[in-house]
Amino acid sequence: MEQDWREQVKHLLGRAERLEPGEAKVMALEEAARLADAHADVPLAFEVRDALIDAATFGGFPDRALVAFAWCRGQQQRDPVRYPPEPLLWKQKWVVGRLDEFPHISRKQIAGALDDVEQCFAKAGAGRRAVLKLRYQAARDMGDAALAEDFWAQWVREPRDHLTDCRACELDDELDHHIDQGEYAVVLEKARPLLEGRSGCAEVPHLTLGSVLYPLFKLGRLEQARDSHLRGYALVQRNREFLATVGEHLEFLALTGNVERGLKLFERHVGWALEHASHRDRFTFHSAALALLERAVEAGRERVELCLPRSFALYSPGDTYETRTLRGWLASQAEGIAAKFDSRNGTDRFHQLLARTKRLGGEVVPFPIDSSLPV
Repeated sequence: MEQDWREQVKHLLGRAERLEPGEAKVMALEEAARLADAHADVPLAFEVRDALIDAATFGGFPDRALVAFAWCRGQQQRDPVRYPPEPLLWKQKWVVGRLDEFPHISRKQIAGALDDVEQCFAKAGAGRRAVLKLRYQAARDMGDAALAEDFWAQWVREPRDHLTDCRACELDDELDHHIDQGEYAVVLEKARPLLEGRSGCAEVPHLTLGSVLYPLFKLGRLEQARDSHLRGYALVQRNREFLATVGEHLEFLALTGNVERGLKLFERHVGWALEHASHRDRFTFHSAALALLERAVEAGRERVELCLPRSFALYSPGDTYETRTLRGWLASQAEGIAAKFDSRNGTDRFHQLLARTKRLGGEVVPFPIDSSLPV
């Protein structure tokens, strides 16, 4: 029996290693962790959960990554000789960097987690560059514009060190600041190494190709925007970790009047949005879908044919939906999430983002994408 369960864990680990990012990979590792727990094999359970943090982070399950990390961190703090802190530091960045995406996690808890990162990294002999980026991103996401600007200035000046994110990731993250400032030409210049394949990583240029869509659109570079959409969507369409990026592609299709193509993307990915743990990513997707349905209403589409999951609140067995009703549902979802975030954050950041979505109708420039191109 001893050998049987260990063989089962080994089999599950091997299976997970062969799987693409996603729920099946996460579930295989969670089952392996349960087996290790049931037999009180803490070192093996630690090894499995260490792999689970990676799988959940890059497969679109940030809540399950957080749970696995908390367990590993607890073991590390109880027995730092057997489980030294350094191997967990990189994953600590991933987990803490996403805490603000959950509105039930308080600002005090987020601040405490960021302080913990700073202390842990200092003990490991690292500088402040990594934590300054995390502080900038948290302040930006929560609508503390002045604080975000201050952390931005500190982050980009701070020297790189052994716990700094790779240059491709950092460059991609820098784009957010310039997009916020409306510095679209700067965005495209900075993004060139990423878009041209001279720099990249596991999630770049996947994220970058979504980020540059609005800057390209605003600069009138519609052919390049179309090409970025086609190339970028192909990279993200199978991994729910990129739900927010799919939202950026939806927004681009709304802005260019490609409603039918956008509806296909909505149909394909709304299931992710219904169950995704990241409220921020759900907000991005719902807001973009709202812009798309606004265009459908303006085009006189009274009904749309969509094959949506049974878990969808307005599910219709006949696959026919009233366009205005669907638009109303999306508006309600986006508004509800915005209210939770703004209440937690003490700012109006998310209602401002929603107001921006509602203004997009005034920016539309029709640019049809050949319907023969793959969706």
